[in-house]
Amino acid sequence: MKERILAKLKKLQAVELATCEGDQPRLRPMTLIVKDGHFYFATGSNDSKTRQLENNCKAEFCLLFPTGESTGYMRGTGKMRKVVEQDVRKDVADWAEFIYSFWKEASDPDFCLFELELQQIRHMEPGEMAEVVIEW
Repeated sequence: MKERILAKLKKLQAVELATCEGDQPRLRPMTLIVKDGHFYFATGSNDSKTRQLENNCKAEFCLLFPTGESTGYMRGTGKMRKVVEQDVRKDVADWAEFIYSFWKEASDPDFCLFELELQQIRHMEPGEMAEVVIEW
């Protein structure tokens, strides 16, 4: 089942990412980077979402699959880990080249890379009424 989920994902896709600030949910559009079965998000080190994730590492993304009159979705839930390994940071930045539009190099201290360590995927195909839950 995991392979079917991964097959639905592109290298890069726009998703909504939810974090928490205290007891208030925060939602924003972001680019989900999928590389070798890993899920990454790039942001600035001083961004509000970075502070939110440092205080509460739990996060969830939602990706919509619109088709005609129906829309399906995929929601991925897990814990965000700040990636500090320079080789991984460079590998992901080389994979998702848009990163270099914001930061000159992967070692830039303002470049913050998070990996979502997935715990669960919830998926519903367009036109379906039942959600499939996959423990990751």
